[in-house]
Amino acid sequence: MYFPVGWPKLLSLPSEEEDVLQFVVANRDKTLFAVLTSQAVYVWFCKPCVHVVSYRRSDDSVIVLGKNQVAEWKPDSTALAVTTSGGHLLFYKIDHEGSGSLYAQKHHRHRQDSIEVDNHLVPAMKISIAGTLQIHGGIKSMVCFKDELMVSSGHGILMRVRWDGVVNDKMSISINTIRFSIDLQQSRQTQLDQPGVYFNQIEYCPLLGGFAVILGDGRAGFLTAPSARFEPQSVHGVWAQEVTNGSCIAANHKYRLIAYGCKNGQGIVYTVDEITGSLLVSHRLALSNTDYPDACNAAGAVTTLKWTPDGCALAMSWQNGGLALWSVFGAKLLCTLGGDYGLQAGSNFSLAHDSFSQDAFRDNPLQIKAMEWGMEGYHLWITTTPKKSEKNSSDLRSLESSGDLLQLQFVKSALTVNPCRCNHEHLFLQGEDRLYINTGDTILKTNTEQIASGGSPVREMPPVLNSAGPTTQGPSLLIGNKQWQIIQLPLGYLSTNWPIKYAAVDRAGHCVAVAGKTGLAHYALFTRRWKLFGNETQEQDMVVNGGLCWWRDFIIVACYNLNESRDEIRLYPRVSNLDNAFATITKVPYQVLLVNVFRDILIVFCADYHVTMYNIERRDTKPNPTGVLTRIQDLSLANFVPHPSSLISLTLTSLRSETASSKMPSSSREAESLIVNVAGRLLMLQRDRSKPQYKEKDRKKAPQELPFLAPVVLASSVENMWAPVGYSKEKPHLMEALWLGCGAVGMKVWLPLFPTKEDKPHSFLAKRIMLPFKLQIYPLAVLFADAVVLGAANDVLTFDPMSPGLVLSCQQGLPYCVMERTTQIYLHHILRQLLRRNLGFHALDIARSCTSLPYFSHVLELMLHEVLEAEATASEPIPDALLPRVVAFIHEFPQFLQTVVHCARKTEIALWPYLFATVGNPRDLFEECIQSEAFETAASYLIILQNLENPKVSRHHATQLLDCTLDHGKWELCKDLVRFLRAIGPNDPESSPRPTAPINSPAIFPHSATTPKAESMTAFPFSPALAATQRNRSSSYTNPNFPPTSANDKQRSSSAHQQIPDRKSSVHRKDSGGSADEFFLDTILTRHARKLLSIGKLKDLGLFAAHLEFPLIGWLRKERLRVAKVEDPVESLKKLHNDFLWPLPAFPLVSVSHLPPPKYVGRLYSQSSSGSASQTGLDNNVNGVSIDDEVDSGILATSGSNHGYISSPIPSSKSRQQATTQTEDLLCDGKTEDAVLKPITPIKAMGTDEVSLSTCTTTEMTSENSSTLGENEYGLLDDSPWSSSQQLAELELLSQELVHKGPPQSEAELRYLQKIFSEATCLEWSLLLAVVLRDPVAVTSVVNTASMTECPLEMIGRMREALSFLELWADTECPGYRPFLYSLKDQAQVLTAIVNSESTVKTPSKTPPDTPTSPTPEASFTGSELSFHGSHGNRTDDENEVRTLDGNSESEISDVENEIGNDENGYQCRVS
Repeated sequence: MYFPVGWPKLLSLPSEEEDVLQFVVANRDKTLFAVLTSQAVYVWFCKPCVHVVSYRRSDDSVIVLGKNQVAEWKPDSTALAVTTSGGHLLFYKIDHEGSGSLYAQKHHRHRQDSIEVDNHLVPAMKISIAGTLQIHGGIKSMVCFKDELMVSSGHGILMRVRWDGVVNDKMSISINTIRFSIDLQQSRQTQLDQPGVYFNQIEYCPLLGGFAVILGDGRAGFLTAPSARFEPQSVHGVWAQEVTNGSCIAANHKYRLIAYGCKNGQGIVYTVDEITGSLLVSHRLALSNTDYPDACNAAGAVTTLKWTPDGCALAMSWQNGGLALWSVFGAKLLCTLGGDYGLQAGSNFSLAHDSFSQDAFRDNPLQIKAMEWGMEGYHLWITTTPKKSEKNSSDLRSLESSGDLLQLQFVKSALTVNPCRCNHEHLFLQGEDRLYINTGDTILKTNTEQIASGGSPVREMPPVLNSAGPTTQGPSLLIGNKQWQIIQLPLGYLSTNWPIKYAAVDRAGHCVAVAGKTGLAHYALFTRRWKLFGNETQEQDMVVNGGLCWWRDFIIVACYNLNESRDEIRLYPRVSNLDNAFATITKVPYQVLLVNVFRDILIVFCADYHVTMYNIERRDTKPNPTGVLTRIQDLSLANFVPHPSSLISLTLTSLRSETASSKMPSSSREAESLIVNVAGRLLMLQRDRSKPQYKEKDRKKAPQELPFLAPVVLASSVENMWAPVGYSKEKPHLMEALWLGCGAVGMKVWLPLFPTKEDKPHSFLAKRIMLPFKLQIYPLAVLFADAVVLGAANDVLTFDPMSPGLVLSCQQGLPYCVMERTTQIYLHHILRQLLRRNLGFHALDIARSCTSLPYFSHVLELMLHEVLEAEATASEPIPDALLPRVVAFIHEFPQFLQTVVHCARKTEIALWPYLFATVGNPRDLFEECIQSEAFETAASYLIILQNLENPKVSRHHATQLLDCTLDHGKWELCKDLVRFLRAIGPNDPESSPRPTAPINSPAIFPHSATTPKAESMTAFPFSPALAATQRNRSSSYTNPNFPPTSANDKQRSSSAHQQIPDRKSSVHRKDSGGSADEFFLDTILTRHARKLLSIGKLKDLGLFAAHLEFPLIGWLRKERLRVAKVEDPVESLKKLHNDFLWPLPAFPLVSVSHLPPPKYVGRLYSQSSSGSASQTGLDNNVNGVSIDDEVDSGILATSGSNHGYISSPIPSSKSRQQATTQTEDLLCDGKTEDAVLKPITPIKAMGTDEVSLSTCTTTEMTSENSSTLGENEYGLLDDSPWSSSQQLAELELLSQELVHKGPPQSEAELRYLQKIFSEATCLEWSLLLAVVLRDPVAVTSVVNTASMTECPLEMIGRMREALSFLELWADTECPGYRPFLYSLKDQAQVLTAIVNSESTVKTPSKTPPDTPTSPTPEASFTGSELSFHGSHGNRTDDENEVRTLDGNSESEISDVENEIGNDENGYQCRVS
């Protein structure tokens, strides 16, 4: 829970040759630091960190007395004792020079009663030597013992020396007189009679009542005495049995622990047994061989151990360099032996995890000689070992031979000193002058309902929230946000109250409160403002010494009133100014050490071992709200707590050892137990229900006392605990559990086991169970409902030391430390532990309640993987294997198949037989995937089968899967399967797969060149090779790129085209190395392509060819007379509209029956084209109604029909002149009318809803006797003015303007396919695609292709029949197509002429005649008859009509060709 941040500070000292840094030690309140060198003593002040005074001995003194070694401060900081290598004890006197200060900072505080104040006063001091004392035998160790010094000599004497230099010989202790044993009861006692035994290290443990010692031979023990005076005759020693090579000691008074550092690079931590007095091993401090192979041996002996001031972390250093930080019970927080700590620029070594050697520590800047923690543990002062100078070295670092004085900066969890309940719900850290809070988790969960019910201290949600966003978003950003929100404390408060001592965040995470040296301040994240005391005197008169916490919108503070010299509990409302006038003050008889809140109950622990409970009540009677405390109960813990400072935390919970019903509402769950953490032991005092209880109505009237039973020990080695904060019916197990952080052991969860209705109550069955599990992170917060633990981890950023502008710390090779949030899932650990204990039913209940979690499948995979690794790699047989139970458990969930294959692919192949012996045959699992259509999972099983089976079996299953994926359109997976099949050879199963297709593969669809937006998109969005490069189609349609504009581009284009694998010819290359497998695979692909084309799924065919690089053009040439035939053109046209989401043409604004006569159409279009209102084309917003909006919503409006929306008013029956006038107004005038949209019930048509929305079938527009275009009114097609090509083109352009086309992507796909089919001479489909696009140029191109190439006569005949069928369909069902189809009469006549000629049309002259000629009336009439008969499907009549055209001469054919050329020139269409 301690994490380094920022650059380490390098403190400069006066450099003297051969004056080596030796030691650093702080006084009791951590304000003064004594830094020893071989010859001098320097005194530093903490804030600001400046050098105050120093004393340097003369060279003669160093020669006579020896060099300085270690030092000790007098408890009142008025004297300093220094030992020397010559066996002398030097006493220095520290005097303050009057009331003056050496440094003073001026700061304008903006307070009401002060303008400018002096803060951070650095006192002026004077140091002088007071005396010396020679210790015979030399000084081995020294420690301050009350008002004396306990000095260990080399003769085995513990000498008690007063600060005036006088030795108290009567109280001195000889090591030979001390009796050592294993415990203090009946164990055998021995005395150390052998000569030369002495105490090499000694550490005073006041709360344990003794001294921790290390003998000269490496053995360790603990000295204790029955009296506090520590008389020599009563001293007794207890051995630390497993320590045989001890090197250093550190004692933890808060947790009652003693840590011994050993010469093998490890540490052993002991706890004192309160009953026997023996030393019991609590845990060991050793680096993992997995992460740091042989690091302890390479690092050398442990040289220094230092506990933090709050006792929550232990710093360890090694002889050869390196620093480690451990939590109180052995969880590793930091280790500089791995990563980038201390890497020098240009060094040839690396501190990688797999290489630890002596060379790795040569230039390590963290070769620590001594260290000391600063105030509140925010700084670690370090003296380093001098670096060896290198001869002829130009590096400035070679001149530094005295060592460095470093200061590492740390932030820590707020739980270390203020373990209130609200701090457990957030990831909340505190530094010396700033706060770190992670706002991405529980802040987002707090909604307005919780705030209104008092769940948040913010009574009314302000309009502006914090940067995390509104709280109503829910847990969607639960795990994702890893950003820290750093809150800087105001300088006005820090100037006199540095550093932060206590910090608390409210339950919602909206407000924080801090307390420093004096006073307090609070901050709201939504207003981003601090509130300080307006009256500075009130701030300076209170000292927060027991913590602070939030209750709704009140701050509860346990403080000491300096003005009245008493302890108090104060409640400050957040909404009012920070002033004692608005506070509720309650006196307490003793100092408050801990405070916590459970719902509306305040729990207070005082120095007299008593726990007092208060009921908190909010009153809104005054202008500012107030809180009233009413005492409920007082409980003594004197029999269970050895010392008040050993009580780590306490809280009230609703937990009981006997679990209540899971359906009990949250409101009925009151305080059922008191849980306290005493030096790492968790005790639970349950409410005594055996006594008469009060009625519910009496409970609500006044708070009642809660009698408690004797405590029960729940767990040991507990650092933190997270009690449930709410209740959930969906996840009762997780929300009603107690979570414990236990250091190196990991975490423990006290899980409830809810009985089912079928279970009979058994007295011998426990209602709760304690489950331990390991963690990879240090837990700082637990998200109960999400089964996630949050923590923090440190990382470093290295820079080149020679880079200009970097700080001096970087130039010394020290890294920049950063901190990041970490997350770990714990659900699989719980499930595994329950299954191991045969509690699978409860595990199933928990798992089913968590299936909605997005990472639930990952939880199952983790559980299976861990069990498999543990059992398959076990050296001995496992009698009761857990894997079968885990597999049976996972089989209950639909993720079973996916979990098994993912676990197998992430596991070594050697473990697969053990896995599939339990799970089942992978063949059977593969078949299950096929049946359940889990094709991606089945593809993963192919990798398993490839390694376990022969190539034939793998090929068989891959082929089976390929068939299924082809049928379901999984094109990306199909591509991978094809590559997989091609990689499997008959003789070489490990042959490498073929390379992926080039970017310019002709099977990939190009960009659209018809719309402005087509350049930024591909023709088929699922095309794998078109994601990054823009393509266009060339004129030859073979390479889908534009023709190169230069010679180099042409060369690149041709070379790239040559690199395309010719898969068409691979079928016939058996003689040149091809295999039967290759031929079989191509056969599968060809069969599926034939299937897609036979059912008219051209879009799927295009995707199929794009992803699988299928040679579509060559294959279509072969199939043009077989599967590429169009049997039903009408249904094929409808399928194209459906597949490509292409709407059928319609007249959205006016009915076709209301269009003007043909003679007015040209005039109307000319007016609309030349009018000022339509110079850029017909406006899409006609009469106030947006065509695009209507079509985008899937509805095409048609007047007088039952489709979509119609614009009203529109005349239903008007004369032809009125219709003409209305049309002219719509198209030419700039006037508009207000349109009223009214929904009309749509009529399903064509079998699908999509088509019914866009079809133009109406009951009013068509009938058997009348034509929409006015056949009966204006005559037949050939004789009416509609037969004019110019007027038909105008009408077609008019309808194209009024109709909404499909998506640009669909247009690009249709045009690409039309070109592909044209190039492959599949003219029937090409004609249909051109009709769908309503592109007369494309239709003309298709007809020209039919006339200029050797096309089969039957294909041309079917094309002519297709136009006839479409004309009849347009007459009866879709009038929107009639203008376009009637405009194609000349092309239809050309096809008729080709059919009648019974021979292939030769290539016509490319030079059209000057004057286009129209076909003869007979030809036109015959074509109409052919269209009429063909539309009715009368093949016999059709053949007769063909025979009547047999006599057409070449001149007639030439006339047809000339007319085609005339039509092409007349349309004047351009393709953009």
